[in-house]
Amino acid sequence: MVVATIPPLPPINFISIYNPPRNSASFTLDLESLIAFNKITFIAGDFNAKSRSWNCRRGCRLGKQLLNFTRLTGQKIIAPDTPTRFDRRGASIIDLAVARNLLVDCKATAVDELSSDHLPVKFWLNTTTDPNRNKFFKPHWKNFQHKIVSYPTNNFSPHNTTDIEDEIKRFTSELQTAYEVSGKWIEKQSENFSLEIRNQTQIRNRLKKIAQRSCDPRDKNLYNRAQSYLRKLHYEANQSRHTETIEGLNPTDGSIW
Repeated sequence: MVVATIPPLPPINFISIYNPPRNSASFTLDLESLIAFNKITFIAGDFNAKSRSWNCRRGCRLGKQLLNFTRLTGQKIIAPDTPTRFDRRGASIIDLAVARNLLVDCKATAVDELSSDHLPVKFWLNTTTDPNRNKFFKPHWKNFQHKIVSYPTNNFSPHNTTDIEDEIKRFTSELQTAYEVSGKWIEKQSENFSLEIRNQTQIRNRLKKIAQRSCDPRDKNLYNRAQSYLRKLHYEANQSRHTETIEGLNPTDGSIW
């Protein structure tokens, strides 16, 4: 659980949960305690709850309870349009989110990644802010050191807990400011995968879908082999990039490495 502030929105309480499939229908009492912590909440995870309301083929008691709970508390269920879990009984959508007082558009997408029987789900919140997905912050530790040293020395002599709290806030503010002004934002370089990796990724994804639908151990074995080989290709490519980075480092500019 973490409370995050994403300007211009009020603080949002993001919560990750897991609801066991054999749990009682009273699990919503725990959800009720969680939503009482903050006005705006976003609870996501494996609810093990099925309902035709979010495109499952059939419902279950946990899904019925969750649906009734969200209706009574004025919450909304955010689920992807495609299945998030595959087993011998078929595909289902049990990985989703429940949002309360969230007044921005939100959509969920199941992503065909990882080797688990659950697909990861990406949630997109339209906050109208720049996500800076193509940039990362690179600190310059030498400049950071100079900035910290340049601050005036404070003769700290606390008399009560308030003095201690104020000093902690002052120090934290100076530390954050020094970090922000001493570094710079750098554009991320797009990662160009080799033709072999792209082809192997397509093979892996195709075998994964076959294994999920057939539930045949032989298909699962073929998928695992393709996944292992793809990991090997990525490892070798990462090692090569890391070697090139080390060889091209400049130890005199004070940047982190």
